Amino acid sequence: MSVSGVSTLAESSALAEAALNRARQLGVNISVSIADSSGHELLTVRGDGASWFTPGVARAKARTAAAMKKDTAALADLDSRFPGLIPLIAEQLSFQPTVLPGGVIDPAAEPLWAVGVSGALPEQDEECAQAALAALVR
Repeated sequence: MSVSGVSTLAESSALAEAALNRARQLGVNISVSIADSSGHELLTVRGDGASWFTPGVARAKARTAAAMKKDTAALADLDSRFPGLIPLIAEQLSFQPTVLPGGVIDPAAEPLWAVGVSGALPEQDEECAQAALAALVR
């Protein structure tokens, strides 16, 4: 994969597969979503055994991380320090943002893109998303 960002179906699929592989190692069932720098969905995959709602949550995590240019876990602190800010931001987006952990960005990638994972415990979602980032060949 190129360091310039995720731009092809093959690259997006490889990132999703890396997250799914980590989930299998952890014994959890997840969904994975890959978004571009504008928060537009490139690929969303519901892994075997993942709950029906997890693709939508993974998508929200990826889109939020891309739109805010921050990992979603980092946004939880912003939300607690400035109550009401996230709802104001939400009014300006075409989707409902989330501060749930599991949406991560690669700040070194240009253009920026994001991975969202849902279906396991928050720290496991985060770990699986980070596994996707680790799959990038630099």
